[in-house]
Amino acid sequence: MKPADVLGQPLTLKNGSTLPNRIAKSALSETLGSASLRVTPQLPVLYRRWASGGAGLLMTGNVMIDRRHIGEPNNVVLEDDRDMELLHEWAIAGQSAGGQIWMQLNHPGKQAPIVINSAPIAPSALPLKAGLKPYFAMPREMTEDDIEDVIRRFARSAQLAELAGFDGVQIHAAHGYLLSQFLSPNHNKREDRWGGSIENRMRLVLEVYRAMRAATGTAFSIGIKMNSISLRRP
Repeated sequence: MKPADVLGQPLTLKNGSTLPNRIAKSALSETLGSASLRVTPQLPVLYRRWASGGAGLLMTGNVMIDRRHIGEPNNVVLEDDRDMELLHEWAIAGQSAGGQIWMQLNHPGKQAPIVINSAPIAPSALPLKAGLKPYFAMPREMTEDDIEDVIRRFARSAQLAELAGFDGVQIHAAHGYLLSQFLSPNHNKREDRWGGSIENRMRLVLEVYRAMRAATGTAFSIGIKMNSISLRRP
């Protein structure tokens, strides 16, 4: 078999779920949510078109877990079941050619433009680099209650995605968003159990995963997006 032929072969994941081939569309932000951050009919239309291309896996753009903290206008926020009918249509559209669709879930932390959020939260009260200060507000350091709320919200969004018919979710822990901020020794200067050593800095990501896993079935896939630079030394 030629190396290129491998791309067309099915891939069975550890949980027994099988992708029909090894081609995936990575996440990109569609900004097709409504002005009130809800699912719109345009999303099923778009994903039906993408599914027709034959990729074994479609990854949605970053769906936010908290309407108080979004990354950009017209994000979709998944906190409750108010849009379950359209969410189901979105999932069915992504599966319409036989592939799977996973929902990427995200919290921007301090990486939210000031015109959207003037009171962001982050692992530590540190701004983004100097050149970005006019565009991003100084974040508030998260409390223990804030952190526990974020964990619950990730789990609830994953549970709702499964109820809607999505095949899995992807935890967004890259690109400078909240979970990436916790992993980074440059952005996370905490001195409690959520900061300091790599074991502490990665604690939030692991707790998010565990909460998601407890809230969903074993056949529901959970992946993660990370940058390799996230764990480097300061």
